[in-house]
Amino acid sequence: MNRFQAMAKIMAMLTEDGELKKGSREYKLARKLVTSMIERLGPDEAFASISLKKADFLHHVGVLGSFDDFGRPIPETKF
Repeated sequence: MNRFQAMAKIMAMLTEDGELKKGSREYKLARKLVTSMIERLGPDEAFASISLKKADFLHHVGVLGSFDDFGRPIPETKF
């Protein structure tokens, strides 16, 4: 799978339950985190990692989104 396919599959998986809404600030943050993971781990490993830890990933997106509310820089998170 290439990077584009991995991004599409991961974002579809993250939005399928309706917890993450397309166009929201959390969605944009999730895309940044997914991009970082794909670059660091490769497309297949990033997909496998996020699919195994989907609930944890969504929780981290919510927590990191709260950092943005207070104007603090968002820390890098590794899964």
